[in-house]
Amino acid sequence: MIELKGPEICASKDKKNLIVCLHGWGSSGDNFVHLAKIMSKSLPDSCFVVPNAPFEGEVGDGYQWFSLEDRSEEALYNGLKNATSIVNHFIDAQLKELNLKDAQLSLVGFSQGAMLAIHTALTRSQSCASVVAYSGRFLSPSKVAPKIKSKPNMCVIHGDADDVVPFSSLDLAVKALKENGVNVEGHPIHALGHIINEEGIKLGVEFIKKNFKN
Repeated sequence: MIELKGPEICASKDKKNLIVCLHGWGSSGDNFVHLAKIMSKSLPDSCFVVPNAPFEGEVGDGYQWFSLEDRSEEALYNGLKNATSIVNHFIDAQLKELNLKDAQLSLVGFSQGAMLAIHTALTRSQSCASVVAYSGRFLSPSKVAPKIKSKPNMCVIHGDADDVVPFSSLDLAVKALKENGVNVEGHPIHALGHIINEEGIKLGVEFIKKNFKN
């Protein structure tokens, strides 16, 4: 199994929760850790881990969770399934190391990482506390539906000026998740492109906080 590595932020010795942050296509853990730094100020008892995706990107110096060369739904779904098994292995090792359970886990993803966070959370055997998905999609809901094992609370956030992942993905994800019995909040952000802004971070932090039981 491919072993993932990346930066961590564990401010407190008393680590009550684990938050796994999954970066977007062509980015890296070192790039995405700035989000964890901001979030950790409001979640001081949480350990943030920000792994690099396992594959080198097709352009530049970044990484990717799955290839975008073939953008057919089948190719994307197969790439996503493969990435999910790698991420699950990583999550299980992190939870074991910190002596935490899935109820003390939250997944945060951006773009390709958001697609991965949604899929991983739905197909894990134990439900995590929450998922925050920024500027992503719920990929292949009809294929995922029979494989759903867990239904954690989800928060989907998307800028209405996104020119990379269509803004329509927000409503499609919320609708499909609700149809599968998932408790989900959808938050459009006006005049925001394919980035995470202060408003989005605040929404994410509050959602994570209210879904952790301790």
